[in-house]
Amino acid sequence: MSWEFGYQEVASGDTATFDFSGDVALALYGISRFDITFDIDATVIGLVGSSISGFGVQLTRENAGEDSRRQVKVKATVTGTPITASRVGVTVLAWVGGASSTRFIVSSSGLATGEMSQPQSVVAWPAFASAVLTGFKLAYTSGSHDVSGVGASAGVAASITTPGAAYVTGAATLTGDGASGCTVDPSGLVLADAEEGAWFGLVSDEAQYEVDDTNWGTRRLRVETGAPVPLKGAVVLLQSFFGRFKATASEPVPVYSVSMGAGVPVLSAENGVFEFDSTRWLTNIYIDTAVGKTYYDPAQTYSAVYLWAAL
Repeated sequence: MSWEFGYQEVASGDTATFDFSGDVALALYGISRFDITFDIDATVIGLVGSSISGFGVQLTRENAGEDSRRQVKVKATVTGTPITASRVGVTVLAWVGGASSTRFIVSSSGLATGEMSQPQSVVAWPAFASAVLTGFKLAYTSGSHDVSGVGASAGVAASITTPGAAYVTGAATLTGDGASGCTVDPSGLVLADAEEGAWFGLVSDEAQYEVDDTNWGTRRLRVETGAPVPLKGAVVLLQSFFGRFKATASEPVPVYSVSMGAGVPVLSAENGVFEFDSTRWLTNIYIDTAVGKTYYDPAQTYSAVYLWAAL
């Protein structure tokens, strides 16, 4: 019995299929990254851009069939308007080869900010617990609106009223006039005992850029897991993300693209070390159709928190 990991990148509406070496007793799946590009309206003379009605990403586990107990299928769906292109990076952590009484998944869907799921039985004092995003929806009440910030996060905590149980919670952020209906799908991993041969942890990436900075976008993060030998594999999942345009902006701006999350981990020859690219990107667009010129302005404040697992 052991942990096994898998990562795939798929387009909206496609299903990622993960094959493991034995029967899957437990599987945590989540978003590692997402890339979305929005449509633009360049048909109006003057300074224009498309405002959005919102967007979301949702992962859904599909039935792999009776003969596929060693397989996990996860469908990725991206929603919102007006979207022209999107891709989602999906990761699965699977406990393979037999049932486990010390590893638990706590999950829920469609939680509003601050809302808690029903408590689920786990353990009173876990050795490790964290949550990841399996989905989120950022939406406005009606019509299209401009955006000044976007974000979502997932969490897991012990239940005070039900000893030995835990619940998941989430928060979603979409700033701009009329934001409403924002929800999160969180999934938590709770480990009762310290793992042998596997390491788990969290790493954060925060940045604030000035207008004349040129290093927006992607940054390489180094993770030291504490493993005494070189790693055989690693995966990274999104626990939270946030991006905001400059606070001094006179009004919200039309969004052109948003990309958040982790790239494929690169293993180091050093004991217990791996690196990955953390992407935090949110940009607006203005099109001056009178002179045929396009202007881009990236957001200036970013943060992301990742759950990592390594073998």
